Amino acid sequence: MLEERHDPEPLERRPEARTFKVEDLLAELRLGRVRIPPFQRGIRWKWQDAAKFFDSLYRGYPVGTLLFWETGAEPADVHFGSVHISAQARTDALWVVDGQQRLVSLARVMLAPEPNLDDFALYFDLDQRSFVRPPEDLTEDPSRWLPMTEVLDSERLMQWAFEHVTNNSVRRERAFTLGRRIRDYEIPAYLVRTTREETLREVFGRTNSSGVSLSQTEVFDALHSARGPVRPATLGQIVSALEALDFGRVEEKLLYRLLRTLRGLDVIERADDGPRHLSEAEALAAYRETAETAERVIQFFRADAGIPRYELLPYKKPFVLLGKFFKHYPNPRPRSRDLLARWVWRGALNGAHRGDTVSTRASLERIVSGSEDTSVQRLLELVKARPRALPDAADPFNFRHATSKLQALALLDLKPRDLESGAPIGLDLLAGPQEQVLSMPAITERDSGALAKSVANRLLHPKGPGLRRLLVEVVDPVILASHGISEDAIEALRRDDIDGFFAARARVLRNHFDRFFARHARWNEPDRPSLAALMVDDEEV
Repeated sequence: MLEERHDPEPLERRPEARTFKVEDLLAELRLGRVRIPPFQRGIRWKWQDAAKFFDSLYRGYPVGTLLFWETGAEPADVHFGSVHISAQARTDALWVVDGQQRLVSLARVMLAPEPNLDDFALYFDLDQRSFVRPPEDLTEDPSRWLPMTEVLDSERLMQWAFEHVTNNSVRRERAFTLGRRIRDYEIPAYLVRTTREETLREVFGRTNSSGVSLSQTEVFDALHSARGPVRPATLGQIVSALEALDFGRVEEKLLYRLLRTLRGLDVIERADDGPRHLSEAEALAAYRETAETAERVIQFFRADAGIPRYELLPYKKPFVLLGKFFKHYPNPRPRSRDLLARWVWRGALNGAHRGDTVSTRASLERIVSGSEDTSVQRLLELVKARPRALPDAADPFNFRHATSKLQALALLDLKPRDLESGAPIGLDLLAGPQEQVLSMPAITERDSGALAKSVANRLLHPKGPGLRRLLVEVVDPVILASHGISEDAIEALRRDDIDGFFAARARVLRNHFDRFFARHARWNEPDRPSLAALMVDDEEV
């Protein structure tokens, strides 16, 4: 189990302390010796961070210590931004344990095939002696701007200087000084040599336990991800696989909570927990179980609860609770699925799914092994209180809030149509993959009282200019009804009576919301368990 602690194995050999000149380090990288293991986090630095790093090299400031694991590596295509290297198999590859951001920045800035090709492209301003983005107009004063792609090779730098800096000895000398300082800068490093990957992961976990450390999900991936082709081998890979279900991008931190729950751990990792350790087989099983369970949860949300996108979940807590339920009951009876859908909606409407740690732990305890129906009934007990008020069309709209997400789900139920073509608007046109928010533009930007900030001023429609103009030109009542707009409302809008439009639309939406939420929560229907649970075996009588 993850809770078990163990005394980590000592290193067979003490780490070798050495230094790498920047030019030597990049030579090793070009040869394919430097590798980035899959447990490393993605690139977090921006070009500004790279510029500060190079400024430290130039000024001789400390830039930290690198940590490498020297071991074998298979042939691979290695990518550092725009820099692509076909690396051969090696027995002495240097896998980066600590220093990824610095090494990748070195490669992207100095080894890019073209000066302006990479997003990290930097120039050195020979007048201000600072590192800057590529200037907009290099032709105005080309001798002032030194591309950092010309600096690594001294002969190449000399050729650039004599071609571009013909009449300015100060700039030329500054270019040569920069080159010497960058190329000759010695970065300290440790080389760890061990045959035990578990020991290396222990070193990694301790290296990233203080300062600007990795997130909990990244540390878990660092300690347990596989270097081989087995998938899923990281939480990030699970996220990518789940995106194929067209449910949106599930957050890694939520999947990590699900993984912990499935492994029998506290759903929230405490700061003093420290790194957890699994064997390779256990880690792969944990990733696989998390991926499979998350897929079942997503299918349930879409098919049974009628929630088609991750960003439309009013609260995230049900995702983890359903995961535990499906762990024990991967193929629940139809009656259980129906009651769980009610549980999802009731808890969203009365706020019971609001996910503080204490309530999440208590809710998870309601799910027990050995009795599917008991677990369902115990969950339903948590959401039996009816809300004092349902989401109202006059409430301020903010898509980050649960109430507004519930309103968006109700608007989707109207099956909105395109204002111009009349065609049904698919979720693919409404959901931005990066924004994680549906397109719900305002009909008018005019501030006309409280309702201007409500859902009465929002459309589930692709963004575009002239939305109000398109709306007043619609004459098909089917299109208007698909957005909850009555004839009275559209006539008010055509008269430029904005307040009248909002009020009339709010009345229509309020009635629709009440019917929609009642249909999903089904407060007035009995919540009896399945008939199978009520049947008593003759031998038990």
